[in-house]
Amino acid sequence: MNAEQTVRIEYKKDQFSKLRIYYLLALSTIALSIVLGQFLVQKHLREQESDARIVNLAGRQRMLSQQISKLALRLNEINSQEGRLHLLDELKTANKEWDRNNRSLRYGNDSLALPINKNAFVNQLFTDNQPTFDSIFLASTQLCRKIENKADVVYPLLAANVQTILQHEGLFLQHMDAIVSAFEYIASQKILQLKRTEYILLAVSLSIIVLEIFLIFIPTTRKVNDTLLKLIRSESDAQQMSKEIGALYASLEESYERISGITLPVALPRLIAKADRGGNVYYVTDQYIHKFLGNDVAFKSIAHLFGLAGEPADDFNEQLIDTVANQQNWHKELIYNDRSKNKHYMDVSIVPIYGHDNEVDELHVFGADMTPRRLAEQNMYKKDRAEIERKVNEQKFRSILVLEGQEEERKRIAMNIHDGIGQQLTSLKFHMASIDLTKEKEAEQKLIDINKLTKDIIKEVRVVTFNLKPPVLSDYGLAAGLKNLVLEIDKLSNNQLIFENRTDFSKRLSPKIENNIYRIVQEALNNAIKYAESPKVEVIMEHDQNELVLTIRDYGVGFESKSVDIFHVEFGHGFLNMQERATYINGKLKIESNLGVGTIVKLFVPLVNKPGNT
Repeated sequence: MNAEQTVRIEYKKDQFSKLRIYYLLALSTIALSIVLGQFLVQKHLREQESDARIVNLAGRQRMLSQQISKLALRLNEINSQEGRLHLLDELKTANKEWDRNNRSLRYGNDSLALPINKNAFVNQLFTDNQPTFDSIFLASTQLCRKIENKADVVYPLLAANVQTILQHEGLFLQHMDAIVSAFEYIASQKILQLKRTEYILLAVSLSIIVLEIFLIFIPTTRKVNDTLLKLIRSESDAQQMSKEIGALYASLEESYERISGITLPVALPRLIAKADRGGNVYYVTDQYIHKFLGNDVAFKSIAHLFGLAGEPADDFNEQLIDTVANQQNWHKELIYNDRSKNKHYMDVSIVPIYGHDNEVDELHVFGADMTPRRLAEQNMYKKDRAEIERKVNEQKFRSILVLEGQEEERKRIAMNIHDGIGQQLTSLKFHMASIDLTKEKEAEQKLIDINKLTKDIIKEVRVVTFNLKPPVLSDYGLAAGLKNLVLEIDKLSNNQLIFENRTDFSKRLSPKIENNIYRIVQEALNNAIKYAESPKVEVIMEHDQNELVLTIRDYGVGFESKSVDIFHVEFGHGFLNMQERATYINGKLKIESNLGVGTIVKLFVPLVNKPGNT
């Protein structure tokens, strides 16, 4: 593996690592938005629960004030001691609850799960109402004490307190009405705020999903498709291509054997230069200076001897010092130019020379000129490689045609899944998330919509599955598969498609042949529907003892005959892939077309066993 391949692999790893990080970030963001949304919603719901209790308690205050007034009025009607004591119990209970509720509304109550009121406007209303409340509460309390002291006390002694209660009741009710209205307004504002929060969270979630689609899903799909196109090969194509590649490798091995037979003598290593333990050159042979450096060139380090400068020279010297410090010889074959710009291959060895203290004293640079041998190897290699590359290029061209056909098919399937099923699933998710069971009619309608959308998704999945691998083809054979193909396309298009099995062909062929015939017909039908503008398309199947003939005919706009030329630059790969598939099954494809008349595609497939037809 060379440096360029290594860099490319590392780049791909880096790309996939980035995509993985982006995907995890997107999922984390969605999860965080869901958790945050639930926290905010639950917080608002808890506040609304307390708001409901507050409004209910404020309404009960109005009722209790009216109850106290009614009990006070009944004192004039009840004179018996037993009746007065019973009324006293009711008055004391109402009075106690009335006072407790008043304190709870203003200052909160943990037992009733009521928070402290922090609204300045409501606190002001309570402050304005407090004198009225105190007057009624004081008069009611005094009534209770008088009756406790003497149950049969005469009414005139109680009349003043009763009158006080009745005089202040109307004003108290007015204040409580204002307080209840204020609590209801605060509760409605919280509900409105909750709706706004939900809309914001929905917008954030949608934005994250959209960003995930464009920044993660689509790039990931492209990367996966690119990887699949490089890794996945059809089993039948691989078997056919492996034979040709095997022959190429056999030829290549023969070339290598001839290369190994080159008998040019290997040059002996000669001393080139000497340097101190730090790599600083102090001696260079005259022969090396004359051939590679020149008398006017100043050299400082060993790296300069081989044309290195700047950062590469520093890296070279650093690696050299590390190697020598580990008591090892430095050895490598270098490629560089001489003074005449001719390329030389030099087998270089740098040997450390040790002193009495086992420390490196100096470095000796030896070199063997490998240029004649390498050039001979390259010339031998080029002669044999030219023919091999020609055959490989032909094989690559055929492989590219197959791969490009597969790429177009996968792109079409990916678009169907992304634009069809993906969007429908997203719509289904939002429909389900928006169901509010408290709104029965709206929820019922949404369930109806969800049911319809689910049916559409199932239908779309069936269409995509059908395009991938129709089960009818593998279960019942070619005739049934083509008939089903025509019927399915007829349902989905505005064209009239007709299938006719004139000779009642029902023979089963090998899966390879059936699949390729099916794909050729499918491609021809797609071309006719997309480009021909024909009101009717016919698929006719005929056969005799030796040959199966399939005819796909349209009555559309047609095209010039040069469009079927596989080397025409303006022509796409549709007919090209059809030609490749036909050749692969030892068939023959014939295409006839005239402008304004229509197009006839005929496929001839032999039914007798021939080489490659299994």
